[in-house]
Amino acid sequence: MYFKNNPLVNIINYKFISILIIANLFTIPVYADCLKDLGGEVFCGAGRCLIGSKHIYENEYGTVWCSKYHEGGIVKKLDGHVVCGRGDCAKNTAGEVFCSSVIGGSVLKDSRGNVRCYGSCERATLENCENTKADKS
Repeated sequence: MYFKNNPLVNIINYKFISILIIANLFTIPVYADCLKDLGGEVFCGAGRCLIGSKHIYENEYGTVWCSKYHEGGIVKKLDGHVVCGRGDCAKNTAGEVFCSSVIGGSVLKDSRGNVRCYGSCERATLENCENTKADKS
């Protein structure tokens, strides 16, 4: 094959691959999120967003909630309610939601089902969530 042994093609391939690798190293993840509710209204937050409920009497599919922290976590509990945290969040085996106390901090469920957190673990709460309508142009 002509392309396989052509040194010019090999140099171009290596440069292209190198550029892709370097570009990937400088990519910054952005976790700000926006979602539409069932009525068509757009809500945005500093962190990830989900559709869920705040109170037991609300429809679990009714309201958009977002973490108020950049890279903050949000989880929908079994009852449809959402809770948020400063960092990533996870449910333990009992269904309780814990999040990293560090903004953007990671969490992991260990082999026993316990949530392990960067920094320390704190319970996810609705107070760490926001429900802000997006501005119109």
